[in-house]
Order: sequence, then structure tokens, then C-alpha cells
Amino acid sequence: MKIVILGGGAQMAKPAAQYLATKDEVKELVLADINFARVNEFAKELGPKATAQVVDVKNKEDVVEKMNGATLVMNFIGPYYQFGTKTLETVIEAGIHYLDICDDYDTTTEALKLSEKAKEKGVTALIGMGASPGITNVLARLGSDAIDTVEEINTYWVVGDAEPGGFGALVHLFHCIDGTVPTFRNGSFENIQPYQLETSRDIDFGEPVGKVKLYHIGHPEPVTLPKFIPNVKTVTNFGAILPQYQNVLFKTLVDFGLASEKPIAFKNEEVAPLEFLLAMLRDKQSKDSEQKRPARKSVGASRVEVIGKTTTGKKASYTFTKSSYETMANSTSLPAGVAAWHIVNGKINKKGVIPPECINPQALLLDLREAGLFEANGDYKVVQQIGLETKTTTLFESDLF
Repeated sequence: MKIVILGGGAQMAKPAAQYLATKDEVKELVLADINFARVNEFAKELGPKATAQVVDVKNKEDVVEKMNGATLVMNFIGPYYQFGTKTLETVIEAGIHYLDICDDYDTTTEALKLSEKAKEKGVTALIGMGASPGITNVLARLGSDAIDTVEEINTYWVVGDAEPGGFGALVHLFHCIDGTVPTFRNGSFENIQPYQLETSRDIDFGEPVGKVKLYHIGHPEPVTLPKFIPNVKTVTNFGAILPQYQNVLFKTLVDFGLASEKPIAFKNEEVAPLEFLLAMLRDKQSKDSEQKRPARKSVGASRVEVIGKTTTGKKASYTFTKSSYETMANSTSLPAGVAAWHIVNGKINKKGVIPPECINPQALLLDLREAGLFEANGDYKVVQQIGLETKTTTLFESDLF
């Protein structure tokens, strides 16, 4: 069995590739990346199953050549909104299964429109299979299946800035807080202003993250969950980054146009403000590295609230919360790796373009536990409320398994 990983040299791809390399059935891992030196070094670390190749995803023929004979193509090349659905379309045309960690709401909307084409080709195309979206959607499905009528789903996330590397996540953030973004309220989709103080929520995740102010953000959960969770009337996504002051800083940069990708005239040159901003940040990162400043631990947290009613009209809800020292790469990539394994061995066999809430939540979460995700990053705390009765436990000790 051959699996092709586009963006195979990126930090986000590594835990998934390392997991898949442990499977005897996986005979070949093609790590394709625009940066050959980077991906070749990682291929050597993985061992004889892995080969490194150069790929330009903007070149359709190049992508087709690299994925020839593959069972599955995994796409880790982002920010996804910059590339759209071209890679997904190419993979579907070839009749090959597909998986990505797309976290852009607009690209997700366009990807879902390709579902019928994927069904015709017998393709399973699982999109947004990371942490958020990804595990947030899976937990939303898990809680929804245990409640008679689901009315509201709220998803929350916060990540730290302690991890080194590129600025793909930051560019994604700029995109998510610019202009207007979709949410789902009172049974219909609407566009709202993101990152507004008046609609923010203070969420206490517990240690080590603690209490954080979160903001409405443009994300796939409000796009997909209303389509696949019956009867839900409200779906939200709130996010933030740490340290907290950066949220106001980055929103200000966006509002002043400094995150724009549209070139402007500067000293007889055409320069995109975003390119200048990223160059400045790379320079600062390099200087910080040279000064050998003390490293900070990476932290992250997430919460999913599923709220509804029992058949007798009692309020029912499940709240899943995790707060831990964790790397964004591991918490995002390992779910993709396990889900990829489920696709190639037939545990996930639904055809079409599907989000994570369409898969079996228990099966995925149990295999993620076996893969070590929760051992490394901590289990979810689960609060179950039925009427006036409240029960607190952990995910795998709850009555959901």
C-alpha cells in the first residue's frame, strides 16, 4: 500500500507520517514537498519505507505523477485558502482517497460542493481532520449521538505561540479574522464580524491554560456541523492565541491592512503588506534564536459543548474540556494519521467529501488513545448534565464508550 503525503516535510505532517510508518501494511510513504532538503532529511529519519520527492501543487501534472499508484493522498499544504480545492479535485479525478487538515471556512465550503464527484469516483475525501476542526467535530458527534434532540454546539480552542517554525498558522489566523465570517444561529447561516470584544466569551479551561478570552472566528465547524448534525439550531467556533495581548495586536494589524496580500506601491516597488510583515517576524524569530532566549512550554486547550433536550423535555448537555502542555503539530497531525489508517483499512468507507463528524467517533478516539495522543496530552474532562443531575468523569470512563 502506497500513501502520498503532500507537504511531507512540514511539522504538521510528521506525527502522522511517523504513525503510518509503523503499520506493516503501509509499504511506501512518498513524502512530497517543495523543499527537498527538508523533506529528504525527514525521509531518512523515517527509514526505508519513506522516499522524498519534490512537488509543486500548483502543477497538476506534477501532482498526478507523484500520486500514481497511491491508495491515499494526504494534503498538509496550507494555508488552504491560498490553494483552494485544486489538489482535492485532482485527487478525486484520479479515483484516489484523500485527507487533509483544512481549517479555512471558505475552502471547506467549496470542498463540500465536490462531494457528488467524489461519490461517482468511489472516493472517500475526509477534510478538516486535525484538532479544530477535527477532534472538535468528532466530540460534537459523540455528544450529539447521546442526546435525543441537539439544539446548540459550541466549539472553543486556544493555542500558544511557543512552537518554532513557519508562519502558516499565523497567516491562517489573519484570514480567519478578516472581513466577515460565517456562523450558524437560530437555524440559519449568517455572516458576522469576527474577533469583536462585545461577543467574546471568557472560558476557564483549567490548568495549565486557565481562563482565556475567546473570540468568534472564521472556522469550518459552523460550516459543516449544521449540515450533518440533525436539528441543531446554533453552531459557533471561538478561538484565541496566547499570550492574550497578541489577539488585540493581530486584529489591529488586520484592520489596518498590514496582513493584506494585495500589493501596494512602496519606494517604486509593488510589495504585499503581508510579505513585509512576515519578513519582519522571521527576522525577529532569528534574532530570538541567536540570543538563546529560554524556551517556553507549548500549551493548548479545547472545549466542545453539546446542548439539547431529552425526549421528556429535560435539558441535556455534554461538555468536553482538555487543557494541557501539548504541541499543535502533534494534536493536529496524529488525528489525521489515525484517520488515514482508518480510510485505507476500510474503517472509514463513506464516499464523498465528508467532514470529521461523519465518521465513527468511538473507533477513532479509541485508536487515538492507543496511539498515545491522550497519554501525552491529557484526557478530556467530561461533564454530563441531564435535568438537575450532573456527572463529571473523563472521556474514556464516561458512558459514551
